[in-house]
Amino acid sequence: MADVRNATSVTITCADCGRTQSIPALPPGAEAECVRCDRLLAHRSRLFDLPLACAMAIFILLPPAVFMPLLDSTIKHLLSDESRLVSSVPVIYSEVWFPFAFGFLFFAFLFPALRASFQIVVFLSLRWKWKVPQLGRIFRWSEELRLWCMTDVVVIAGTVAYYRANISADVTVRVGAWCYIAVAALAFIGDRALDRRAVWNEIFPDSVVPPVRHLASCDVCELAVMDRRPGDPCPRCGSRLDRDITPRFAPALGAVAAAIPLCLPAYSASIMVNDQLTGVLEHTVLGTVQLLADRGYWQIGAVILIAGVVIPIVELFGLLWLLARVRFPQKNGLIIRTRAYRVLHRLVRWPMIIPFIAALAAPIVDFRGIDDIVAGPGATPLFMIIVLITFAVRYFEPRLMWKTAGEEAT
Repeated sequence: MADVRNATSVTITCADCGRTQSIPALPPGAEAECVRCDRLLAHRSRLFDLPLACAMAIFILLPPAVFMPLLDSTIKHLLSDESRLVSSVPVIYSEVWFPFAFGFLFFAFLFPALRASFQIVVFLSLRWKWKVPQLGRIFRWSEELRLWCMTDVVVIAGTVAYYRANISADVTVRVGAWCYIAVAALAFIGDRALDRRAVWNEIFPDSVVPPVRHLASCDVCELAVMDRRPGDPCPRCGSRLDRDITPRFAPALGAVAAAIPLCLPAYSASIMVNDQLTGVLEHTVLGTVQLLADRGYWQIGAVILIAGVVIPIVELFGLLWLLARVRFPQKNGLIIRTRAYRVLHRLVRWPMIIPFIAALAAPIVDFRGIDDIVAGPGATPLFMIIVLITFAVRYFEPRLMWKTAGEEAT
């Protein structure tokens, strides 16, 4: 991908606080932050082709990662079984509520594959100067999927499932697991190397007009446009310029309100049920932490405790705090609350580790009548809590706090 518009400064509008500002041309490796809320506005990458290579490798490696053997399990070398990532879907479908099964399918495989395909189209088009219609929309869709692609979460959950299954059986890592680990690593590298500002500029250049007055702007690609009016489609990504963000408050509040009552069944019911010859053992989230700690895997138990209990509590209370500050605005602390929102946005996916552990452990130890791990009734409400919190974080607009406090206008 070619380098773009390095000679002059460009004018963009911060998506978090609504401040329109000029940022200078950046040398490779440099970053530019919002002068008001410290949001990262631009990051100059040294390697423009690395995200393309990562996206292509992800697209190639995902099918073997999903369909090839993931883990082998044996009991005393008498009984053996193998699991595949794709086998988790029918197992979850047969044991618990079907949205959990389809959610795992989308988050672990379909969304990463779709995002990689979108990125390949965009990066190849820019690399070879192909005229692809709606290129900005395609890149916008790939960025929207970023929050819902959970390959890194699946890898952590698979590691915990490996240790959990090792308590009941001897488990061996197979080629599918190594392929999926590579997919997660490539996704991480590609995201960190991606120069999003350069991509947006290649699709449609940012304005170079100094922000001497209010410019209609896009809160998705942060384009500030001089010759368009509020409500017009963004010429770059197809979103609406100066779109009304007030209606997004109610869905975010509704998602948080719906998640709160689900906490009782999620944490009181078992997330995994171990049906053994000696009896049936049911493990809640905290029970799983205790089980792993008792078997010497206290570090893994700490991961489950933080991801499954601490982060969801922080997310719920944090969102309630931010939503309350939209309803009861206050100018003091706007920057702190905007930074807090960004922390919630970064952490929101990680509690999905817990239901994914149940999803991955169930096919590993599947010796009916002898030793069998199944997803428990608590896995589904916990999955729904995390989905609702993720939806709330995605729908909440930090600019609402600035707008209701009278600080959005520049």
